[in-house]
Amino acid sequence: HTDHPDPQSQNRLDVSIADFIISNSLPFNLTCDSKFLAMIKNARFVPVTYVPPSRKDIGGRLLIENYNIHMTETTSKLLQDAELFGLTAMGDGTTICKYPLTNVLFAGGHEHQALIDVIDSSNHMAIGGVKDARYIAS
Repeated sequence: HTDHPDPQSQNRLDVSIADFIISNSLPFNLTCDSKFLAMIKNARFVPVTYVPPSRKDIGGRLLIENYNIHMTETTSKLLQDAELFGLTAMGDGTTICKYPLTNVLFAGGHEHQALIDVIDSSNHMAIGGVKDARYIAS
């Protein structure tokens, strides 16, 4: 962050962002995403020596940190005014790459959809079970 930016720095940044999005086949409207905008804002305050996290960090400690932040925020929104609005529990059976899964979702007055858990249903299916309403409700 500088008070006297290079007049070409904004264009170089724009070209770099466009190159990143185009080269990785990302949607062009990514630049309107609140998380993208927050990343750009946060980038203004790091030193020029900043090195982005490695893929190991992203898939390890940062994945865990993001999960914890997301679950804390989601739980807080879900429980906000729960006494007034109540909570709705939902379930959904799915199969992804031959893995039978059951999604556990909740909704509340301030959080309209919250994925709380994904359950591996392999054992249930292996003994001839089905992912029907009775199973999902259990």
